[in-house]
Amino acid sequence: MRRVHAGRGWQWIKEAWRLIRPRFGLVLGTVLLMYVLLFVASMIPMIGNIIAPILAPFLAGGVYVILRRVREIEQRSRIEPLASEQPISFDLLFSVFKDPAPRKALLWLGFVSIAFSLALLLVVATFVTVKLSGVDHSMLTDPSANDEQRIRFLIPYLMDPDAWALWIGILIASVAYSMATFFAVPLIVLRGETLRSAFSQSFSAVGRNWSAFLVYALVLFVLFLTVPITLMLSLILLLPLIVTSVFVAFEDIWNDSPVGGDADRQDQGRVLQERTSTVM
Repeated sequence: MRRVHAGRGWQWIKEAWRLIRPRFGLVLGTVLLMYVLLFVASMIPMIGNIIAPILAPFLAGGVYVILRRVREIEQRSRIEPLASEQPISFDLLFSVFKDPAPRKALLWLGFVSIAFSLALLLVVATFVTVKLSGVDHSMLTDPSANDEQRIRFLIPYLMDPDAWALWIGILIASVAYSMATFFAVPLIVLRGETLRSAFSQSFSAVGRNWSAFLVYALVLFVLFLTVPITLMLSLILLLPLIVTSVFVAFEDIWNDSPVGGDADRQDQGRVLQERTSTVM
């Protein structure tokens, strides 16, 4: 793991687009299929909210496996141009399910995701219960009341000064959780890390490179606002870029592949050629 300068945040996005541009349809289809499957899983009555978080790390791991394959072919094509014609199967999206090595860590990652969400809901529910003690809150259980009326009733209690400490605490916990899980899946699937090690390394990587992630977030925000199409379509088109940029950032921080200009890529191509020549 290494520390990178702030400008890398922009480079991650540029490199992500360069990487997926020749195979944009494949990456777009893979990412959309992942989200469609998660949506369908979440709609299963009673157990959907449990199944979807457990499936998510496995499907995300499959996307990273596909991106690693795209990278391998892209590197190989620098010394063997015909390598760029190699097909990549959508079946790789489900390859992590068949691999026993990361299975335990990914399952626990899904359980941790469920536990974290439940913990936040429990904290909010406890706060609301305490605030409403001694207050007539029959509207919340009144079958004739609609959701808008219930929300209007709750807003004053959720926005009072006491609630701000709650929201700040939830925000801090959510940021810490996001830092710990940001690179967790690629660390487990691509580097074989345990869940604890993945959490620790991901948290440290994001913390050490906060300036690069700040630039990264600002650039994505600007892209999201400037794409001249409808909100939903812009999100769909940007999703492959976002997922790939996370993969590129992972490569860069763990020094698995240089990210930058043509000189870096040419140097990597020469190293790859030398290794191939040595093996042959």
